Amino acid sequence: MQKNKYSFRLNISMLSICPFLFIGLVFGFLCGCSEKSKQAKASYESVSEKRNIAELPKIGEVVTTERGLELCEHYGLNHLADRIEGNPNFFKEWEFDGCSMTPTEVLSELIKVPSLTEICLKHDLGYAYGDPGNEEERLLVDKKFQNELLAGGASEFVAKAMFNAVRLGGKEELCLPFSWSFARVASCKPGVGLILKQ
Repeated sequence: MQKNKYSFRLNISMLSICPFLFIGLVFGFLCGCSEKSKQAKASYESVSEKRNIAELPKIGEVVTTERGLELCEHYGLNHLADRIEGNPNFFKEWEFDGCSMTPTEVLSELIKVPSLTEICLKHDLGYAYGDPGNEEERLLVDKKFQNELLAGGASEFVAKAMFNAVRLGGKEELCLPFSWSFARVASCKPGVGLILKQ
C-alpha cells in the first residue's frame, strides 16, 4: 500500500513538471527573439569562448569520478572538487543526459539558449556531487541554474519554469537517476532518500 502511494506521488510529481516545461518552451519560443535576449546571449557566448573550454562530455557519455573532478575544477566548483578529492570512493560514474527528461538540443533552439547543454552540465555536477540531505545547497544549485539560463538568453518565464521543474523533479527522495546526490555510492529508498552508511 505504501509503495503504491509513493508510486502515485512520483507519477503526479513527474506529470506536474511537464506543463511547466511545455509552457516555458512555447513562451520562450515566442519571446526568445527580443533584443534583450539577443544581447544577453551574445554576452554569455563571448564569455564561454574566452574560457576556451576543452572537450565537454557529450550527451550519453559516461562521466567517471576523475572526469567529474576535472570538470568541477574547470568550472571553479571548488567545494565539489574538495568533496570528491576527500572521499573519491563515495562516488560512482554517471551518464550525462543533458537537461534530464528533455530533448536538450531541440529545447536549446526553442528557448534561444545556445549554451544550454553546458548550463545543464554544471547543474548536473552540482546535483551529482551534492551533499545528501542538504536542501540549502540544492536550492543554491537550482538558483544558479536559473541565473545561468537568464544570462544565456532565456526569458524570465522560461528560466522560472525550468527552475520549478528541477525543484520538483530533483528531490533526493524520488531516487531518480538525476535526483540530488545521484553520483553517491549509496542505496536510495523512495520517499526517504539516500541511505548513508555511518
